[in-house]
Amino acid sequence: MKKIFSIPVVLFSLMLPVSGQTPEFHGKPIAEIFTDFHVNISDTTEKTGFALNRAYLGYQFLPEGSISGKIIINIGTPEDLAAGSEPRRYAYCREASLTWSRNNLSVTMGITGTRIFQYQQNFWGKRYLAKPYQAMNGYGTVADLGIAADYYLNDMLKFDMTIMNGEGYSNIQLDNNFRTSLGLTITPGNKIAVRLYGDIQKAERVRQTVLIGFAGFKNDILTIGGEVSYKSNIDMIQGHHAWGLSATGSINLTKKTELFGRFDYISSAVMKNDILKWNYKTDGTFFIGGIQFKLNEYVKAAIDYQGRFPYSPGGQISDLIYLNLLFKL
Repeated sequence: MKKIFSIPVVLFSLMLPVSGQTPEFHGKPIAEIFTDFHVNISDTTEKTGFALNRAYLGYQFLPEGSISGKIIINIGTPEDLAAGSEPRRYAYCREASLTWSRNNLSVTMGITGTRIFQYQQNFWGKRYLAKPYQAMNGYGTVADLGIAADYYLNDMLKFDMTIMNGEGYSNIQLDNNFRTSLGLTITPGNKIAVRLYGDIQKAERVRQTVLIGFAGFKNDILTIGGEVSYKSNIDMIQGHHAWGLSATGSINLTKKTELFGRFDYISSAVMKNDILKWNYKTDGTFFIGGIQFKLNEYVKAAIDYQGRFPYSPGGQISDLIYLNLLFKL
């Protein structure tokens, strides 16, 4: 515990030498909107209608020197509320952090991005269509309260480490549990990327681990990526292990038009004395396919099909046609 709490002390001691300077202030606004119109084409309870899935508004403070700050407010959706809550829009901090940078090292503290799927999400570049595999299936959250360090050894190797609360950015109560991660990103040249990631969290006598391996290829025409994910003791329940595959790809037809696809396979373990997999109701496959148009520097649109096919014979199949829009400043 002493080692963990010594990290913030070291961080702020590094900041002290520059505190007496008078920096020149710079910064940039942050805005991001995901919205869509979707049509149910199957005989299920899925609804047809409009949705606003993300509304980010923030600012990145970039003074001259080694310290910067960032704050992002997210207008949440009613679907993110706990079961039984009154449906409403609400606001919370998606990011509220300070970053110290020097040479090849940067250290960020506060509510900040985790490293569990950030790289894979950026590699494909289509987060506005659907959540990444890990976020969709309970492997982790996009942000959390804690500290993160990134070190660029050279142009080919980057290391990252985080120590987080493990509760996510919307549930930041203090406890004695921490989620610690290590990651390695290998980029030999501009076309190939390999990402290895692992984290661990312990509560009482249960140890929860996540392991992820990703490989991707990208050039001016083609982008393909694939990853394998494994998580043990989900929700700190002994024996609730899960694993899966996610593959993404896109082909540029023109500079502003591309075809894309994504396929997920979701699976879980069979617990002792059980016949079925513990998560069989949500295990299955998920597919996205469509075409994207870049309307200008800030706006993208996509027409796509999204289908979910549960492992359980009695599970609900989902078939939807989407018009997705992205605005990003």
